Amino acid sequence: MVLNGLIDFFIHPDRFKSDDELRKARLLVRGSLLTSLFSNSYLWLSFYFSFQMGIYMMLMNVVGFLLLPFLVKTKIPIIGIGNIYVLIGAIAVTTLAYYSGGTESALYPWIVSIPVLALLIVNRTSAVFWGAISFTTMVFIGFLAIKEYPFPEAYDKSLRSEWFTAIVPGLLLIILFIAMVFEFTQQKALQRVANQNAELLQQQAVISEQKEELKSLIEEKDYIIRILSHDLRGPLGNIKGLIRMMDMETDAERKDECKELILQTSLNAENLVNRVLEMDRSEQESDKVDFKKIDLLPLLDELINKMQGLASKKSIKINLLCYTDKTTVVVDKTYVNLIFENLLSNAIKFSQPQKNVTVTLNSKNDYIQISVADQGPGIHPEEEDHLFKKFSKLSTRPTAGESSTGLGLSLVKRYVETNNGTVRYDREASTKGATFVVELPLSN
Repeated sequence: MVLNGLIDFFIHPDRFKSDDELRKARLLVRGSLLTSLFSNSYLWLSFYFSFQMGIYMMLMNVVGFLLLPFLVKTKIPIIGIGNIYVLIGAIAVTTLAYYSGGTESALYPWIVSIPVLALLIVNRTSAVFWGAISFTTMVFIGFLAIKEYPFPEAYDKSLRSEWFTAIVPGLLLIILFIAMVFEFTQQKALQRVANQNAELLQQQAVISEQKEELKSLIEEKDYIIRILSHDLRGPLGNIKGLIRMMDMETDAERKDECKELILQTSLNAENLVNRVLEMDRSEQESDKVDFKKIDLLPLLDELINKMQGLASKKSIKINLLCYTDKTTVVVDKTYVNLIFENLLSNAIKFSQPQKNVTVTLNSKNDYIQISVADQGPGIHPEEEDHLFKKFSKLSTRPTAGESSTGLGLSLVKRYVETNNGTVRYDREASTKGATFVVELPLSN
């Protein structure tokens, strides 16, 4: 972390805006500092071999490569600074090769390092440029050697073996060091790219999740609209049936009863709309439930009276049978009304004219069982698994051309579970039609 802070100290703030620019800047700073350190060791070797020109050139390298990072702190393009880096090295290597024997010098092969450093530190174009210069320089020195040009050997020649042993492996070391710096920088860059890709994948996952949530919300909104359109049909149908009954009635008292039922049905419809809007606001299926102790028997009796107008159109009689004295439950009255309004509406809808619909109450342990049985065609065994699914339409059709959305039983299940109860299709009891059994918790 300290080294990274030192490296970034030499980098102009504008270079941090581009990942590629920042990577190149850091590579150049690291390379310069390492090369200065490496040149420092050869400075002391030059003293050992009494190589005066080596002392001058290595001193130039040490100072030059130490000062070079300060140029990175300016706005000078990185490519320009990188080529200055290569130029300093090229001057030192070429000069030292000349003053230590030309082609016979241990520094002659070091000219190869010039385009290599250009490739690692700058770019491919600079490597080609410096490669051409290095090639030309090596050929020229070779041509002079062929012509037997007397290259100076300005070092202690009695230490020739030690000279070659110290200088030639250095070529490997400097290229290895710079290559390792390059590889480290590349690795960091690749890691950064990998991290960015991981972040992108994570963001894509979040977007995908949000897309699914949005899709779910849209479906829920659509479902709520369908709930309203479906469950408002029942009260509106009851109101129409009661109005027809009023037209047929001559008894004033009976007309007042119809008016009262119409008012109550309208209030139930309004309550339904409010409750569904509450559900929409909370974005939950059943967030606000008003649990109260309710005597189920009079509630069902009142509901049957409301539904009788709809049933009378098909000359269907609705019977209410009670075989228990435990009829008090802890439920939400609005939802319970909707449960049995849907079940009775379906029973009437799928029954032939002049048949019976029977509602039966029994108690079992801590629950009361309410069964709604019709005398219609029943449910095909292979379709039983689809009974309580949203929008599932079965092969059995209403007997008088009534509409069916496939929502009724899914809503019944939803409302029953909201009231901590269960609902099922009773196959064994459904020998002459369809029987649905609802279980609701009794009040303690």
